[in-house]
Amino acid sequence: MLQELTISNKYYYHNCISFIMLGAWIYIGIKGYTLKNKSIKNKLSTLIITICLIQECIDFINRIFLDSHYIFSIQRDLPLLQFCQISFYFSLLCIFLNKKNIDSNTKYSLNQFLFDCSFLLGFSGAFQGILTPDFLNINNMVGVICIQLQHSLIILNLVWLMSAYGYTLKFKGVCLTYLFINIIAPFALWFNKLLGENVVGDSANYFYVNELPKVDNFFLNFVSQYPSPDYILYIQPIFIIYFLGLYFSFMLFNKLKK
Repeated sequence: MLQELTISNKYYYHNCISFIMLGAWIYIGIKGYTLKNKSIKNKLSTLIITICLIQECIDFINRIFLDSHYIFSIQRDLPLLQFCQISFYFSLLCIFLNKKNIDSNTKYSLNQFLFDCSFLLGFSGAFQGILTPDFLNINNMVGVICIQLQHSLIILNLVWLMSAYGYTLKFKGVCLTYLFINIIAPFALWFNKLLGENVVGDSANYFYVNELPKVDNFFLNFVSQYPSPDYILYIQPIFIIYFLGLYFSFMLFNKLKK
C-alpha cells in the first residue's frame, strides 16, 4: 500500500477503482430514485458524507505522514482551493442541508446554488480527472485510491442529489457560478503570488490560474498555448459554451419528462 508504484501500476489500479465506482454510481442512482423511506434516505446521506470525509482524512494523512516521497506544503496542499475540491465540499454541504431540511423551500435557495456550482465545476472536471488522471506527486497505492475517489465521489454525490432529492440545474445557478469563478480568479492570482514557492521550488498554483494541469485534456488543449494569466481570458468562451450546454441538456430533459 505504501510502496512506490510504477506509472503502469498507477493506471492499472486507478482503472480498477474506476470500474468499481461506475457500479456505485449506477447503484446510488437507482437507490435514490426508488427509495421512499425518508429515514433510510437520511442514513444513506450520512453514510455518503462519512465516507467522503474519511477519504479526505486518509488523503491528508498519506501526504503528511505515510508517503515519504511527498513534500507537503502550504503552496500545494491547502484544502478547498481547487474547483474540484469546491465542488466536492459544496456537494457534501448540500447533502447535509437537505438531510436536515434546511433552506429547501425558497424559490432559489442556498441548497440549489450549492448543487448548481458543484455540478458545473465538478461534473465534467471529475470525469476528466478520471479519464486523464494527473499522477504527478502520486507515489503509492493510498495516493492512487485517494485521487480516484476525490473525483468519483463528486459524481456519486451529484447523482445522489439528483436521484434522491430531485435536483436539476437552474439558469440562475449557471449565471452565479460563472460570476463566482471570475471573482475567484484575480484573488487566486494574488494568493499564489503571496505564497510563492515551497522548499523544492514548486510554485503555488491554486485554481490552476498560474499553470494548467499537465494532462491531455480536450478543453484545456484549446488554451494551453497561452501563458498565464492570458489563458484565463481565452477560456471564457469555453466556460460559457460548456455551462450553457449543460443547462440546455437539463432543460431538454425536463421538457421530455413533461
